[in-house]
Amino acid sequence: MTALLSARQITIIGRTDNTGPLAFNESLALARALAVRDHLIKKHPTLMPTLSVKSRGACCFIAANDTLAGRTQNRRVELVFDLHGKPQP
Repeated sequence: MTALLSARQITIIGRTDNTGPLAFNESLALARALAVRDHLIKKHPTLMPTLSVKSRGACCFIAANDTLAGRTQNRRVELVFDLHGKPQP
């Protein structure tokens, strides 16, 4: 929590697996990121100026999409913290 509150910039990245149409996955990834952003703003309103949102519905998978377990891992939100001018995952 200390890193969150002291970050200069926080990028929230919504991600999906590769099932379904690209446009749907992009909107789903964005919805995931926005849900996290809205939760953070609700809990810590002072974070608002440091938050930015991105969606990645068709890239950067961390697991294979050919199994349920892999697809589940790919359905996620990542937070990237810029603590001192250098992004940290």
